[in-house]
Amino acid sequence: MLDDANRLLQSSKKENILKSYNKFKTLYIRSILESDLNLKKEALKGLIKSSKKLGFDYKDYEKELYSIIPKTIKKESLNNRINKRNIKIDKAKKNILKNISLKKGEIDFVFLYSINTKDIKSFDLNYKNKKVYKKVFDIKGVWPYSKRVYKLRSVDRLKIAQFDKDIIRLVFENSKKVDIFYKIDKNVLKIAFDNKLNKNISTINKIQKVNKKSSVIKKSVYKKFYPITKTIVIDPGHGGKDSGAIGYKRKKEKDAVLQIAKKLYKELKKRGYKVYLTRTKDYFIPLRNRTKYANRRFADIFISIHANAAPKKSRYLSMKGVETFFLSPARSQRAKKVAALENRADLSSMSYYSKQTFLNFLNREKIVASNKLAIDVQKGILYNLKKRYKNVVDGGVREGPFWVLVGAQMPSILVEVGYITNPTEAKRIFNPLYQKLLAKGIADGIDNYFIHNQ
Repeated sequence: MLDDANRLLQSSKKENILKSYNKFKTLYIRSILESDLNLKKEALKGLIKSSKKLGFDYKDYEKELYSIIPKTIKKESLNNRINKRNIKIDKAKKNILKNISLKKGEIDFVFLYSINTKDIKSFDLNYKNKKVYKKVFDIKGVWPYSKRVYKLRSVDRLKIAQFDKDIIRLVFENSKKVDIFYKIDKNVLKIAFDNKLNKNISTINKIQKVNKKSSVIKKSVYKKFYPITKTIVIDPGHGGKDSGAIGYKRKKEKDAVLQIAKKLYKELKKRGYKVYLTRTKDYFIPLRNRTKYANRRFADIFISIHANAAPKKSRYLSMKGVETFFLSPARSQRAKKVAALENRADLSSMSYYSKQTFLNFLNREKIVASNKLAIDVQKGILYNLKKRYKNVVDGGVREGPFWVLVGAQMPSILVEVGYITNPTEAKRIFNPLYQKLLAKGIADGIDNYFIHNQ
């Protein structure tokens, strides 16, 4: 992508320069999520050059570039090796596998460009000699990462690696033979599998040979054997060395949010969701690792649970309420202060300019989806809590730069369940009944979100 962006930048056409600008934006975001300082430097250089040609403001990019130059020099030898590998891959690439996601019972492999059946070969590997069934897909393209292994629901594991300079290899492994189906939709390879499929299904749909017929799967097959399932990752904030806010009678935020998260876990499991917790005990997890975990689980939504705190004792009694936030540049001073409180544990690697530039590049579609989720969850919480607690304060749905949500590939929100510094709300936050109603409210909001946003 870096070579493509630089090539487009040399064009005299404005539309090509704009494409180059957008590619450099994508590279900048990737550099932050992957902590690749050298890639960040190259992306910022490209953003400065393309911005100048387009007449855009480039001052923030320059400040960010100057702030990382000393760090880049220190890590020159390591990043040189990484960069050399990336350059080699970029020159050889035909297509890039840029994203993997689980949607409605299928795994979607999203490529940068369109693919067709000629780009894909599939076969069984060493099934007779080993007690492991392996279905292999060799796809023309580039996997721009190291080898990855994922645990899946319908098969034991999926392995992805660059087999050679032009071939991505996907290997599905399972203890029993599993029927695998696939179809191609422009730049997306959709794969579904089930080891209990109806024997009457036409062998046209089974992947035995690579031809045009095998690349087409009727939608009815998907609907019949793949009910729509949803995966939710719940993140109890803070933990371990990071206690979070210290509230009334020295109560700790990390303890309250873990209790609430566990109740929410049980409530969602009862409703048939696939649910995971980022932590189940009192230990610390870096902010970025929380959303990485959600991405590995192919989560449909990510919810981080926190408790709010007043900035000073004089406001302990006056500040109260339940609020729901979604990741976006904060528009209010209050939102910025709340975010700063929750971000403090793990932001040493990001400068002020990194934060501001990243927020400018947030995916608009994900912001809108997260906003909708936040509205539904806030409504669900208030409706359930007010059945028992009539004076619950609605803090509203707000935008904020919460870095625990950065990197999530799905709609994501942060719920502030009340003020731990307010005596009344602090008691409620640790009350099992309040926690149960809160969990039910969040679950109701999630139900409504999926009903209206299928």
